Amino acid sequence: MSRIIAVVLLSLALTAAAAAQSGTLIGNVQDAGTGEALPGVNVILKGTYYGAATDINGKFKITGISPGNYNVDISLIGYKTVQFTEIEISKGKTKELDVKLEETVLTLDQDVVVVGKKPLMDVEETQSKKDISKEDIENSIVENITDVVTQQAGIVKTDNTIHIRGGRSYENAFLLDGVNVQDPLSGTGFGLQLSANAIEEVEVITGGFNAEYGQATSGVVNVKTREGGENYSGYVSYKSDNLGNSTSPHVFNVNIMEANFSGPEPITSRLLPAIGLQIPGELSFFGSFHAGFSDGITQGYNKSTANQVYSSTFGGTRFAPEAENSWFWLGKLTYKYSPTLRFVYSYNQSVDINQNSQSLQTNLEYVEPSPGYQYEFQNILDQANTFTHNNEYHSFTVTHTLNANTYYELKLSHFFTNLRADANGRNWYDYAEPKDIVNFPIEYYNTNHDTIGVIPGDGFWDVGNPNTWRDHFFSESSIKGDITSFFDEKNKFKAGFNLQFQEMQVVEIVKPWVGTLGLNNDIYHVFPAQGAFYAQDNINFSGMILNFGLRMDYWFPGKYVDEAVKNPDVVTIPDVVRERYQEDTFGWFGGRRFKARLSPRLGISHPVSDNQTLFFSYGHFSKWPNPQFVYAKLSPLNAQSSFQKFGNPDLNPETTVAYELGLKTQFSNDDVLKVTAYYKDIFDYVTTRSAKITSARFATQSFITYVNSDYARSRGLELEYKKRINKWFTGDASVSYAIITTKSSSPDEGVLVARGDLNETITEDYANWDRPLTVNLTTNFYVEKDNALFGFGNGILDNYNLYLRFFFESGKRYTPAVFTGSYTTDGRAEYNTIPNERNTKLGDNWFWVDLNFERYFDINSLKFSVFVEVNNLFDTKNSAIINPVTGKAYESGDNIPVTWNDPRYPDLQAPISPYPFNPARYLTRRNVKLGVSLRF
Repeated sequence: MSRIIAVVLLSLALTAAAAAQSGTLIGNVQDAGTGEALPGVNVILKGTYYGAATDINGKFKITGISPGNYNVDISLIGYKTVQFTEIEISKGKTKELDVKLEETVLTLDQDVVVVGKKPLMDVEETQSKKDISKEDIENSIVENITDVVTQQAGIVKTDNTIHIRGGRSYENAFLLDGVNVQDPLSGTGFGLQLSANAIEEVEVITGGFNAEYGQATSGVVNVKTREGGENYSGYVSYKSDNLGNSTSPHVFNVNIMEANFSGPEPITSRLLPAIGLQIPGELSFFGSFHAGFSDGITQGYNKSTANQVYSSTFGGTRFAPEAENSWFWLGKLTYKYSPTLRFVYSYNQSVDINQNSQSLQTNLEYVEPSPGYQYEFQNILDQANTFTHNNEYHSFTVTHTLNANTYYELKLSHFFTNLRADANGRNWYDYAEPKDIVNFPIEYYNTNHDTIGVIPGDGFWDVGNPNTWRDHFFSESSIKGDITSFFDEKNKFKAGFNLQFQEMQVVEIVKPWVGTLGLNNDIYHVFPAQGAFYAQDNINFSGMILNFGLRMDYWFPGKYVDEAVKNPDVVTIPDVVRERYQEDTFGWFGGRRFKARLSPRLGISHPVSDNQTLFFSYGHFSKWPNPQFVYAKLSPLNAQSSFQKFGNPDLNPETTVAYELGLKTQFSNDDVLKVTAYYKDIFDYVTTRSAKITSARFATQSFITYVNSDYARSRGLELEYKKRINKWFTGDASVSYAIITTKSSSPDEGVLVARGDLNETITEDYANWDRPLTVNLTTNFYVEKDNALFGFGNGILDNYNLYLRFFFESGKRYTPAVFTGSYTTDGRAEYNTIPNERNTKLGDNWFWVDLNFERYFDINSLKFSVFVEVNNLFDTKNSAIINPVTGKAYESGDNIPVTWNDPRYPDLQAPISPYPFNPARYLTRRNVKLGVSLRF
């Protein structure tokens, strides 16, 4: 008996000791309208296993909570979810919450009330996602969505392309309010652009995205645009870097104007009620405008520009006052017929007119990646190619809440994009062959000998036009539907479909001065279709989150492909491909063929301690091949040239199998750390290969076609730390280390091997865009009005915001060139690249600091500001074109490969290449913009 008493006493003592080391959360939950107690309300400490449900009297009690700060979610179907942040649980003490829930007809994730500071991170998220709010965007230095995306962890921008976690540039999905608005024919990965002042929020998902997202193997960028509210508000700003000295190397002649205006629609909200007519519901509007101009990226090193850029498809010279011109506008109407039914119409247009050759990256013939400056046309930029990219987007959305558990969204949209690349408005039949003519001052050689020679040119074209004329358009009408239902507070189910009906046309003419349609051309007009169906479920098991889903994507290549496969005159489709196409596709009504692919997705998040959450994701992600890889030159009538590339109708989607594992640590509501490791296995990459023609008429001939035969691997580690101190400081530091190896960095490498420009390899090499280390640090200091630091200088040293961004990135990959030990007859040391060391070296590292300072002046309800934006504060030289001898951009006196034209030992025989003084060999120099803005 005494032993039993001793055990009982010991148990009580241990329980008391444990209770003394932990805290308790109790509370009472009532209906805000009636005051009645609410039973069955879920109370969860986010990111932990702690939780409870209210009893019949609306009371709850959670014991044994480790001391610390927690975010508490209180939810019940039919009521707004309330989230309390920074609830402190103390050792041996009881914390009490009295909660009043408001009724709502919206579902749980549509209506959330946050009490306290907004959490810095969602600890229950199962995917690698970064949310950038409009406040974050306003503080930073960004002009468009591209600028926002490239500042996130795991993202590399090089030569005007964006790579997310090691994927190729076209592997990303760019969504506007949930709908893809990419140009699949340009190869840049982007299409419709959007002004930063029109953005409500940007979601950048770099891994583990749910089944609702498809046609992306690397990452998803989802932009949510702003809407009008109950009150009128507006914004106008202007900034420029031309403060009087246009000859300065730091002045790029930048002029940017932005504006937006929103509020209740005046006719239905004011005019009609004044005459006794009342329209049910609320109608609001939002409109934004952006116009940006500059003389281009090379202004810090060379001031050459065209006398006048001309757009042949958008207003001639009217919308092209400078070398680079961007126009974005958006109009949006939101009609809330009732709390359960909402209609939204949106119209967006973006137009870019410039001479950046990287605006088009999917060409009929291979083009070396570059910063985009047409260096060889530097003296006659009026004869160089001008690119006009015009994008238009219409959407109509219906959101209907059926009951407290379920709502659906139906979206009808139409997207159109057109890209014209021509010699400043010329048609292809007006093109002339470019020529380098000897001009004054004439350069001589052998001046100390009896026979004096003349160097035949300087490498710059004096007359003529570029090699390519191109016009393409892409049109897509889509129907997208999603339904979301909460089986209970812990189970969220979502399913949907997306039907896309497309039309695309390409006309590309290479060396138009040869013959009627150039030396080579490709012309096709096709009507493919694609779409998807998906279902996913999110289940909360007392703190552990299970997110799983399945997606099916389908693709109809269209009548053009189906008939080419059946046509024996198309000799570039081997019989084995014709047979495999029939085997790998499914028949549909009307004889059309289609392919389909299933993609499973899985994500798990569960707490491992009171302030740490472990998350894991696994998924298959696929993307249908680029249209050029399928349709190029399938017509037997197209012109031919050496090393031309023919489409393959039986290509499969490029596929990525990705894994990621991460740990989120919330030290407090103001300090969070996330560590993520990922591995991606990418296969069925498209590349080019030589094949034999099986037709008896062409038995000895071969051709180059696209095949699914390459692969790549990407693995990396990402760290992200966020810190907040009251309202006056926020900081975000991210470090990313990644290695990307691949069989080929471009689908065109098979062509380069066939031409002898590249050695074929059977091993994995570093990808061209592999930049192992990226470090990004942003800090934001905000001093409120009448609350100057240390209480000194109120009215003068207050009411301002200071933003700083520090950026470091490993240099660009290159293949080293080494001294062979030999000299040319004129004494030049010979340097040749090492074929077996492809991309083994890293060039000069990149580093820069950006600054934005804004001072506010409040006059009644108006808020004026004066601001200064500084890019590359310390005027750091960052190498964009690498000299493979030095690993840096070329400077006078540097040794260079024998294939480059050395100013110390100039080439004497035509054709001459320009000396390697390309002004785009460095990124932009320091640039200072001064601006003013008005908000109301």
